[in-house]
Amino acid sequence: MNNTFINKLLILILFSPLSLFASENGKQVKITLTNGDVLNGYLIKNKSSAATKVINHPQLGELTISKSKIKSLENYSDKTVTSSRNSERISSSENKKWSGSIGISVDQNFEHRHYSDSLDLDFSSDLTHKKGLYTNSIKFDWTTEKDKYKSGENFDSHSIEFDIASDRETNIKNLTLHFSNKYDYESDADYGMYNTVTTFGLTKVFSTPDDIYLAVSFGPAINFVYGGDDCDITIDCGENFFASSITSTFSKQLTKRFEIELENEYTASFASTAKNGNEFSSTLTFRPSDESGFNTSFEYTNDFQELSDPEIEHKYSLNIGYDF
Repeated sequence: MNNTFINKLLILILFSPLSLFASENGKQVKITLTNGDVLNGYLIKNKSSAATKVINHPQLGELTISKSKIKSLENYSDKTVTSSRNSERISSSENKKWSGSIGISVDQNFEHRHYSDSLDLDFSSDLTHKKGLYTNSIKFDWTTEKDKYKSGENFDSHSIEFDIASDRETNIKNLTLHFSNKYDYESDADYGMYNTVTTFGLTKVFSTPDDIYLAVSFGPAINFVYGGDDCDITIDCGENFFASSITSTFSKQLTKRFEIELENEYTASFASTAKNGNEFSSTLTFRPSDESGFNTSFEYTNDFQELSDPEIEHKYSLNIGYDF
């Protein structure tokens, strides 16, 4: 990792607005349990964690409540409702099941070692809506790269990733019907500039401890690859291919403030020969408090696609985001 990127990381960390948000104890909260009971008291933050919440109840004294028994938690100070991991933050008055996040990051792409200087800026957002049996999500990621060759020539490129996914609950516990459409654009790709993977299948969420989440999505897919100066002379470009896809997501709450998430998406496309694609990401996220939506995360991504040129890319990024 070069000195330029290290300096950018240090600057971003030192001036992160997260340092302005300190943990507070004694917040008055309203907890609604999954059985419908309601508890009012004061949150004891230094004893609470991602797996349990501890409150001081005016009549019952100190109570420890497992996350699995909590339907929602309302903080009276800001009138927002928070629930356990991967559930929605919703308005207490409108009861809308929306959640999402936005973020901006500084990236370092290690494939471009022939550049004398490189700066990647990344903007990402995601939005999830749950209504009845359906959970719908939209994710958007835009990256711009400002690179400079050692010869002095400047080079700019852009990439866009746009994902739409929908899951419908079934009569089988923790099993949903799954649909997703993932669109990727790489402006500097010689071929495979546009890559779309549409998947139909199932998602299985496995029963795990409260601080661990594990899900696997799998099914048949259609892979459409086109675009780039060399697309006309490359056999596996400008065509639709049958494919199969499997995606696994794992997350674990390491401490009250730190969480790690791993995601891997593998696609096998049946072109002139079997062509593989694999995108892996690992993210370590720090949240200063339960009440604050702000977070800082460090992410590593490795993207390998045989149906595009260049085939492989890996990068590190430091992100400042906000969950809502």
